Amino acid sequence: MSESRELFGGAMTCSIPSTWRDVSQVRQVPDNQEVYQDCSEESGAVLVVEILEHQSDVKNEDAPTFFFADLADANGVSQDDLTIQPNDMVFSVKDEDATKQRYFQKFSLSTQQSDSHACIAVGKQQVSEKSLRIEMCVLRLTNVTTDLMITLSIPDNKQCSVGDDGLSSVFRELLATFCIRDWGLFC
Repeated sequence: MSESRELFGGAMTCSIPSTWRDVSQVRQVPDNQEVYQDCSEESGAVLVVEILEHQSDVKNEDAPTFFFADLADANGVSQDDLTIQPNDMVFSVKDEDATKQRYFQKFSLSTQQSDSHACIAVGKQQVSEKSLRIEMCVLRLTNVTTDLMITLSIPDNKQCSVGDDGLSSVFRELLATFCIRDWGLFC
C-alpha cells in the first residue's frame, strides 16, 4: 500500500509505499535530496529524489547514459561494473502518446513547462559486493535550470515485479503520481 508523501517541505508530492521510511529521520541527508528506504523484510531498496543544476551541455537523448554514469561515479563504481539497458526512454512530458503519459499523469497537470523532458533508464551497478538494479528518471526542467533525478536502487537478489517497460511497480507508481506543487523551490 502506498501513500502520498510530501517532498522538499511539500513543494513536491508522490506516492511511496507506506513501509518505506524517511531516512532524514535517522541520519543527515543533504538539503537537495529526499531519501526513503524500504523497511519491509530488509529489502535494502532505496529511493532518492535529488535536485541538480541543469546540465545544459548534455543533450536530452544523451541524458540517460550521462546521469547513469555520473551516479555510478558518485557510488565509486567503475565503468566495467555497470550496465545500462538499451531501452532508455527520452520524451517530452507533454507528449500526447498515452503509453508515455502513464508515467507522468500528475506531473503533466502540475506544469505548463512545455520544454520539460523525462529521461528514463534502467541498469545495474556493482557497488562493493552488491549488485544493484537501478531505475532512474531525470526530469529536465530547463525553464528553471534544474535536472531532477529520481533513482530507485534495489539489490539484485531481491524480487520485484517488473512491467513490460522494464520498470518496477514501485517506480512506475511514483512517476505516475509525481507532482511539483511549488515551482518557487527552484528559484
